[in-house]
Amino acid sequence: ERFQIRSFLKQTFLSTVVMVDNDVNSMALGELFSGEAQGINQFIFVKIGTGIGAGILSNGKIHRGRDGCAGDIGHICVDKSGPLCNCGNFGCLEIMAAGPAIAKHAMRAVEKGESPLMAKMMEANGGFLTPEDVNKACLEADSAALCVIRESGKLIGEVLATLVNFFNPSHIIIGGGISKFGNHLLVAIRQTILKRSLPLATKHLAINFSSAGSDAGVIGAISMASEYLFAIKDDPDRIIT
Repeated sequence: ERFQIRSFLKQTFLSTVVMVDNDVNSMALGELFSGEAQGINQFIFVKIGTGIGAGILSNGKIHRGRDGCAGDIGHICVDKSGPLCNCGNFGCLEIMAAGPAIAKHAMRAVEKGESPLMAKMMEANGGFLTPEDVNKACLEADSAALCVIRESGKLIGEVLATLVNFFNPSHIIIGGGISKFGNHLLVAIRQTILKRSLPLATKHLAINFSSAGSDAGVIGAISMASEYLFAIKDDPDRIIT
């Protein structure tokens, strides 16, 4: 927190242009240059992993906000009576629907006796489940695992529906580790967005998984670096700080 990464690196690399950005913005740029979003000017890239965040492309450029924290949708409240989030607030999307939350909800299902399959997984893992375990159980037609994944998708969809009404993107692209859960997650997100957004805002809206996959962030970082590859002067007003 508040560590000056750019200034620290420039102490060693005196004449180097240093850019700093968060992972989801880099992933959005990677998708723009090599994935699903090529040629698209208005889209939202959503990363679902241990956290949840969004990269917002507006008029062909990443919208970062005044201090670079635009798109931090993981800390939008979805339940005022929900659990305490790492940010200090209650019921944030991230604490209720990201990877760790999926694992916790699945373990509660096991404690209630709702999933013999995940109970065996939990026993083999020393009393814990991972999000990957939940996905594996879902692929084996475990109803409790499917319910957990769908509920996560629903919560994410509710937040994205608000963004659709506000921003009216042409595409929503889902990436991150949890996106590997496949269509059960995607269908829940889609259904909720279509249900809770205005019909006009979803008339031409496409909602798909990332096609750049796990390479999106690296590709996006390269694209940012290439923009300043031949820069002669380090202009702080043009560089992400």
